[in-house]
Amino acid sequence: MNNSLIFAVLAAALTLGPLAQGAEPKVKVLSVAEDATQKSVLIGRNRADNMIVTFALEAAEAMRMPMGNPAKWSDHPVMKGEIYHLEVKPVDPKSGTRISYAEVTFSAINRDNKKRVAGTMHPVWGETGLHYAANSPLAGDGTYDTTITIGVPTFSRVSENKDMWMKPVTTQFHFKLAGGKVVEVSEPVEEARK
Repeated sequence: MNNSLIFAVLAAALTLGPLAQGAEPKVKVLSVAEDATQKSVLIGRNRADNMIVTFALEAAEAMRMPMGNPAKWSDHPVMKGEIYHLEVKPVDPKSGTRISYAEVTFSAINRDNKKRVAGTMHPVWGETGLHYAANSPLAGDGTYDTTITIGVPTFSRVSENKDMWMKPVTTQFHFKLAGGKVVEVSEPVEEARK
């Protein structure tokens, strides 16, 4: 590989910024610990592959979900041990529209006790509009490395947007729980226009 190609690759990598796909998030220490069981706590907002992904924690809550086709509805109460409602909002930064019709997954490891939690997040309509969510007990106090993956949305696209979101988008978040409260989060990027 010649030197000009090496420098071009390095320059391109630097322009992707710290929250590009697979990059480590910057840590923001909260001035006051926040209780996600009492109010929604923003864990972070990342820009990844022409999408803004917002991740928050709040108190676990019951959900009503469709089962099968045609839809029959089933109530899903908060299960024993579930403390947190993990909430993900993928947004098109240009239009400010939430991305629908995608499979969203999360995976997190508590670096302190090495326990992992993972799952598929369900599309949910709630007070904050369309989002993807799952209830979880998480894995106790500690520092979490979390990966959120937004699968390829299954909606049609107009010709000028035919190549948008044609591969999964993955982004990383950091947070820390101490005494059940959030004490560190990922430094958020600017929010999508509304």
